[in-house]
Amino acid sequence: MGTEEKKGAIHHMSYLLFFGLIPPIALLIYVYHLDRIEKEPPKMILRLFLLGIFSVIPAIFLEGVGMTLLGLTGMPETSYVYLLIEYFLIVAFSEELSKRMIGVGMTYKSEEFNYQFDAVVYCVAAALGFACIENIEYIMLEGPGVALGRLIPIHTICGVYMGHYVAMAKSAHRAGDFSSRAMFNFLSVLVPVLIHGFYDFSLSTENDEMLIANLVFTVVITIVAFISLHSYAKKDKPV
Repeated sequence: MGTEEKKGAIHHMSYLLFFGLIPPIALLIYVYHLDRIEKEPPKMILRLFLLGIFSVIPAIFLEGVGMTLLGLTGMPETSYVYLLIEYFLIVAFSEELSKRMIGVGMTYKSEEFNYQFDAVVYCVAAALGFACIENIEYIMLEGPGVALGRLIPIHTICGVYMGHYVAMAKSAHRAGDFSSRAMFNFLSVLVPVLIHGFYDFSLSTENDEMLIANLVFTVVITIVAFISLHSYAKKDKPV
């Protein structure tokens, strides 16, 4: 390998490190420190983050099945109906469900899950593990040019709302309110899917109006989510 090739490889690796790893880890530390009443064991959070990385495997499988079935419909791939199904029902649902399997499935019955904000930390940890490997994949496949776009914290935002509704579901469960529990569990999937789906869909249409809508949506949902995040931390209470 020549000098220029080595420099190029080092430059590429620096992008992978800075944009692929550092932002998710920094966000996880930020959310972790908001948990002021009773912090979760660091080993538990690290495990959720690492398992979040591996949650891409079921997501890829579900997306593959979904896209195969969608292809059998014969719909044009550029039609809005096709794109809506692809990004809401297949991509967003597959990825949010896979992250939820880790963030919720590994913690719901844990003794450590005794405060509402705990669920936010758990789901964000799993989401950021997923985001980490996805960032690296995009930069490796498409080059450093996509790195800045990977700083948008959509996975974190989805994790915040997923965790909030899971916490509400567990509180309802403890109170014996099973209808509310079912509703909050449903919302813990629906809200992240809608956020994730609209973000991807609005980028995929290559329509100027939709790209503007994506920009406005991204700015607004990021601000609202971080306000919500601080509110959930401030109002934290036992489940």
